Amino acid sequence: MQIRKPLTIKSVQEQLGPWLDKNSVPMARQAEMTPLRRDMVTLLLFVRDNRVIGTQSTGNMPLKAIREVTAHFVNPPKLDAVIGGRTYSLRSEEELWPLHLLHILAVVGGLLKAAPARRWQLTAQGKRFLDAPPMVQAPFLLAVWWRKVNWLVAFPFEGMGEALPYFFPRVTLANLLSLPVGTRVPFIRFADRLIGEGTLTWTAQDTSYATELLRGSVENMVVATLIKYDAVKCSYRKEPLGKGTIRRLDAFKITPWGKALLDAVAALDR
Repeated sequence: MQIRKPLTIKSVQEQLGPWLDKNSVPMARQAEMTPLRRDMVTLLLFVRDNRVIGTQSTGNMPLKAIREVTAHFVNPPKLDAVIGGRTYSLRSEEELWPLHLLHILAVVGGLLKAAPARRWQLTAQGKRFLDAPPMVQAPFLLAVWWRKVNWLVAFPFEGMGEALPYFFPRVTLANLLSLPVGTRVPFIRFADRLIGEGTLTWTAQDTSYATELLRGSVENMVVATLIKYDAVKCSYRKEPLGKGTIRRLDAFKITPWGKALLDAVAALDR
């Protein structure tokens, strides 16, 4: 049985040699502009240059730092909402998925250390990440998600259980790689196939909305994640909900850059 190499910046550069030779020129601009990669660089530079002390209970980023760093994200998230004339402000990092995802990827990927009541520290691996070209940074971050993160952090519903089937990420990758680049893929058909082949099940007693929730898990864990890498382009439809409407994912297309990234993850998984 072949043992996979540890996932480091150096191993990614070594293993992706042929991939980089093939893609570095036509895909360099896409790699540089990848939103999640750019936001990760922003986060790591902020940690390097500022004193960030993890919160007492969880070690997450404190609110003042959250406001400072997210203001420089590619798409700065809204931290306050006005509902019925009342302002509701962000209370913790975990309520802000774009930042919390970066925190998870950075810690799991060995780029930074964060602990309760301790200063966040950029690691040697984090410094190497900042020195690496975007064509290495982007596939490294997607590979960290694919190989090292429990995807349920993106859909933390009790009915999903504590962990996905161990082979679900590989089934997902195989299905995505089988899709033609630029071809419209109906989301429900894709999700239902993935649910069946990946043996996703709903474990809660109330199964009234099990199918819809399982499809929602695929959207959050797979499609919404790939959006952050510019790996897919999505189309939506409006459905009635009460007196208004709700936006539903209708279909998506794999971009050429997305196909290249998925090929890189597959190469790193061998």
